[in-house]
Amino acid sequence: MSFYIDMTSVLDTFKTEIKVISGSSNGEWVDGQWQEAEGQETTYYEPFVPNDLVGQYSFMNIMRDVGDFTQYNAIWLSKHSDYPINTIVEHKGKRYRVCNIQDLSDYSNVTMYYLQSEEGQDGNKL
Repeated sequence: MSFYIDMTSVLDTFKTEIKVISGSSNGEWVDGQWQEAEGQETTYYEPFVPNDLVGQYSFMNIMRDVGDFTQYNAIWLSKHSDYPINTIVEHKGKRYRVCNIQDLSDYSNVTMYYLQSEEGQDGNKL
């Protein structure tokens, strides 16, 4: 028995502005520092669920893979499934990197991007 969950109403109800910088995972090492390539920036209005909040309504997502626990800083629910791992996503001035992808296109019209923020040596968030 096959099923399909249309997530359009969820995507529209909980949308927020997200900037996706595609092609930014390309770059080069310059004097021991990684220099990101200039990527193409696209703005979407889709749900962004921060994982940093602590409290009754926080969305804690711990993936279990071969005994490892990985906690992600945020999850981006998107109807776009064409972004690879290491794509940069910006939300409210804070940058995140896609570190895992769960393609739910067999069951729904949504892809879950698991995001991890990183801090550079200069103290700026990625």
